[in-house]
Amino acid sequence: MRSFTVVLSPERSMDGYSVTAPAVPGAISGGTSREEALGNIVEAIEGVLAVMHEDGYDALEETPELIAAEVEKILGFRQEFGWDLVVETAVVQVDLAAVA
Repeated sequence: MRSFTVVLSPERSMDGYSVTAPAVPGAISGGTSREEALGNIVEAIEGVLAVMHEDGYDALEETPELIAAEVEKILGFRQEFGWDLVVETAVVQVDLAAVA
């Protein structure tokens, strides 16, 4: 198992959440509830990591700077659209055996 920090953002357009995993570029998902979004991002992380491993790559090192850059990017988009400047981080567990 490996922990990944994810960034959740409430989405008006889908009445739910979008969620990204900064350490796994391309892992993006969403859901109509926080719980659904978190479950979906685990599946997205597994899928992206499987492809990355096939190509000889691994997830990025998770650092405070990496997470902060993702939060800043999302807040910038939210400000552009006139939405509340609200994001949340969470930690999900991914079974790396499932992607090996």
